[in-house]
Amino acid sequence: MVKLEPLELYAIIALIISGLFVILRILFLRSIGGNAPRNATPTSLTWKGADTDSSLEGLLKYVEAEADKAMAWYWQNKSPKAKLSQMIQFSAVVLTALGALIPVATNLLRGPLKLGDVDTGLWASLLVGLAAALIGVDRAFGYSSGWARYVLTATTIRKSLEEFRMDWTALSAKSGASPSPDQLAAFIARAKDFIVGVQAMVLQETKDWVTEFQNSVAQLDKEIGARLDALKSQIEKAAQTQAPTAQPGSIELTVPNAEKTEGFAFDVLMEGSEGKVTEEKITGTKKWVQINVPPGQYKVSIGATVAGKRTTTVTAIIVKPQEITRSEVSLSV
Repeated sequence: MVKLEPLELYAIIALIISGLFVILRILFLRSIGGNAPRNATPTSLTWKGADTDSSLEGLLKYVEAEADKAMAWYWQNKSPKAKLSQMIQFSAVVLTALGALIPVATNLLRGPLKLGDVDTGLWASLLVGLAAALIGVDRAFGYSSGWARYVLTATTIRKSLEEFRMDWTALSAKSGASPSPDQLAAFIARAKDFIVGVQAMVLQETKDWVTEFQNSVAQLDKEIGARLDALKSQIEKAAQTQAPTAQPGSIELTVPNAEKTEGFAFDVLMEGSEGKVTEEKITGTKKWVQINVPPGQYKVSIGATVAGKRTTTVTAIIVKPQEITRSEVSLSV
């Protein structure tokens, strides 16, 4: 049976995620460009008083061409947004599913694959966090909402264009071969209402985009500001918590029977977790003082010569930040 180490499992998961994003990248590159816009012959809006039929035909071609150009733009530009939206949603689903499946699969396969101590909780959190980040990107840049907005606008323009064509046909049927001035005015008014309506749809879609963009930026600024404030608060709190522990303390050690030693002298050896801290010889006093001692636990050995014999006493001292640790140690005499 193959035995997988934690690092090997992490590498496999990383390869899976990398492969997923490579596939998404290929799909995105293939989606660039979208549908080709419909080629509309440029037309100019003119009216020939002597030739009303030609003028009406030119007016019809003009408004239809403007509507077609607006629809073509939306259909063309919705394709990249649609692909990006689908890619993001698909990636978010896959990452969320992996985040839920990896801990379960690891526990089920721990025995057969002889997996070591694998922290699946961190990997699950990472995958879910990536999924949430992708959804945030989609919301911030409006891929899904822009896709829906483009499709809705293009479809609405298409509906208006068909209504306009039916109304134009009805007006043509009523006017006959030679429309009267009132009937010509009705043709022009209907064309005006239609083209103004199309431009109003484009303007409304643009306003919706601006509003959504401004709201996204404001929400992003708000979230970033909140996160920065929270991070700043955590840093300040951590600094306040760690500041006292970084402050040194002091030791005041008393040897009450130090005068019974030869020469009224004793030796002090202080050792910490990293070895010897200090070694001193004290004479003429019963106290030994050490300042600026980092907080921690220390072993202090007191040695002296009493009646021609060497004697040593050992004690443990705990130094606290910004405090004086007082201790009393008597020598064996």
